Amino acid sequence: MKTSNNLLAISGLLVAVALATPGCATKKYVRNQTAPINQRITDIDQKQTQAIAALDGKEQKDVSRVEERAMTAENKANDAAKAAQVADAKAVQAGQTANNAVQMAQANQGKIGDLSNAVQNIDNFKLVSTEDILFGFNKSQLTPEAKDKLASIAQQTAGMNRYVLEVEGFTDKTGPADYNLALSRRRADAVVRYLVDQNIPLRRIHMIGLGVASSQPMTDMQNTATQRGTARMKAKEMRRVVVKVWAPEGAATATAQTQTRQ
Repeated sequence: MKTSNNLLAISGLLVAVALATPGCATKKYVRNQTAPINQRITDIDQKQTQAIAALDGKEQKDVSRVEERAMTAENKANDAAKAAQVADAKAVQAGQTANNAVQMAQANQGKIGDLSNAVQNIDNFKLVSTEDILFGFNKSQLTPEAKDKLASIAQQTAGMNRYVLEVEGFTDKTGPADYNLALSRRRADAVVRYLVDQNIPLRRIHMIGLGVASSQPMTDMQNTATQRGTARMKAKEMRRVVVKVWAPEGAATATAQTQTRQ
């Protein structure tokens, strides 16, 4: 602006000089002299206008950049707040998971204690009952009396959580040893099949055929044999399958008490 004012002053001075000069102060002369100066003034004004416009544009761009950076910072702050909320939620969830883990550990500790007691008592099985299942000579089929005894054993074990059945097959001394061994196995197998039909799990039964009986039957049968005093009766008692019910000491005691009340 200062340059434009200076040029205007010079232009005015030239006009004044031209008017003061005799014989030369014509309008055409004045126009010719001031035209370049006016053009220069116009050019300078345009450049100043362009410069001001450029400054205004730069200022607007700078303002836009500042606003953009401010919005970016605000968005980042919002994202950080959301991330903090998610982290808090995960921390709460982790705390709940930790509490659940502690509770599960305590429960498992109790189960481990129960299992430890069970393992310690696993060999403390007691004999609950013994039953002799008699067979006919050279027979492996169950008699009605034998089936009744086996049904009674199945009923006895129905209320027991843990038990084991031992099934031992025997024969008398008649016949070859190999034949008697196979016969004792068939008798034991017939007993096992009937027990399984009575809903006793096969995994609870241990079966073996032992061939010729090497010991006398139960005490009451020994007494019966003694009273009759015949070798024929002893041979009949040897043709048998012995079924023994074993259970942990506590279960055996409870079963005995139940049978006593009945």
